[in-house]
Amino acid sequence: MSTDYAFEMGTSNLRFGPGSTREVGMDLSEMGIRRVLLVADPNLTELPPVQTAIASIEKENVDYHLYSDVRVEPTDTSFQEAIALASEGDFDAFVAV
Repeated sequence: MSTDYAFEMGTSNLRFGPGSTREVGMDLSEMGIRRVLLVADPNLTELPPVQTAIASIEKENVDYHLYSDVRVEPTDTSFQEAIALASEGDFDAFVAV
C-alpha cells in the first residue's frame, strides 16, 4: 500500500517594500474591493504609514473603516469585539498596517 503525501499552505497576499503603502488603494480597487477594514495600532493612526494608507484608499474611492482598538496583550473581550466588527461590517478585505 502506498501513501500519498500532500502539503498545501493557503496564505493571504502580503506586500511590502518601498512605496507599497502608497499603492494599497490601487491594489484594492483592482481587486474589486468596495469596503475594507483597515487595522492599525492606536499609536500609529496619526503617523505616516497609516495616513498614507488612508490617503491611498480614499484616492481610489474605496470605503473603509479604521479599527485601532488593537492591544499588545488582547483579551477575550477585545477579540470578541474585533470579531463582531469584522462579521457585521460587510468588509470585502482586511488591511493591517
